[in-house]
Amino acid sequence: MKEQVYKTEKFANRDFIKGVTIGTIIGGVAISMLNLGTRTKVNKLTKDIKKITKNTAVKLQNNPSEVKNNYINGTKRVFSAVEALNNTIEKAIINQRTSK
Repeated sequence: MKEQVYKTEKFANRDFIKGVTIGTIIGGVAISMLNLGTRTKVNKLTKDIKKITKNTAVKLQNNPSEVKNNYINGTKRVFSAVEALNNTIEKAIINQRTSK
């Protein structure tokens, strides 16, 4: 019986924390949208995303193979950058361990 009460309290606490977190996020977003600067930034970002999406759709209609190759090359560059970063971090960890 004691274990059941503990589990129920644990779930209740988790739901409470989840509710507080979601409420805080929604409240924070709502308050930040009252600020003119934030509204302007969000508006500009939305327009930029819309332009990029339209341009990509037009390019995709006109030359799908070029768009495909651009995305593949971009993905390869991202993976190579991540690999280089990983190697740098590994070298730094090894250097720190050997310097002690």
